[in-house]
Amino acid sequence: MHGFKFIFTVVVLFISSSLCAGKYNKIINIGDQMPTFTDLPSISGKNLSSSDLNEDVVVLVLLANHCPWVRGMDQDLIKLVDSFVGKSVRVVGFSINHREDDGLDAMKVHAKKVGYNFSYVFDESQELGRQLGATRTPEYYVFDKDRKLAYMGLLYNSPAKMNSDGSVRHINGEVSQHYVTDAITALLTGKQIHITETRAHGCSAKYDN
Repeated sequence: MHGFKFIFTVVVLFISSSLCAGKYNKIINIGDQMPTFTDLPSISGKNLSSSDLNEDVVVLVLLANHCPWVRGMDQDLIKLVDSFVGKSVRVVGFSINHREDDGLDAMKVHAKKVGYNFSYVFDESQELGRQLGATRTPEYYVFDKDRKLAYMGLLYNSPAKMNSDGSVRHINGEVSQHYVTDAITALLTGKQIHITETRAHGCSAKYDN
């Protein structure tokens, strides 16, 4: 009888875990609510809260200035933001690392240097990253107008890395699938998102213990 109770408990825990975690994410799954955040300092000098986001589509992306995988896709992220100008889409980059070259002052320098055209905030508490289950930089999360998670993972199917000489290499060759762009477009047009989750690739997010 005790053995049966143990097996039953394990099965229940497994099912509960399956219901709240994605295929590649141990914390959240497609359809989960976007975590809220309050008064995160940004490179603009103004604090940003989740309640300030009124667009139909919100994209959160975990970034880290030092990461060659972030630097490799920087210009593609900027192009993505430009491609939805005039649409009800808001992109918010956020950093959680406590290393100096990923902090707010460094974020301002990096954003100006590469031409970031989106909100970029620093979450010293690291709570936003933890609640999203974010483990890599970059890692994308696309939310619909009800702030339900619609897509998470890679920007596209060939992650880009900046080499030490400043050149950029897409590790899987030419990009052929634009996951984030496709997800945003589907949400704006009321169509189905065919790929809702991919495994993020990049530098490890640096959480404090």
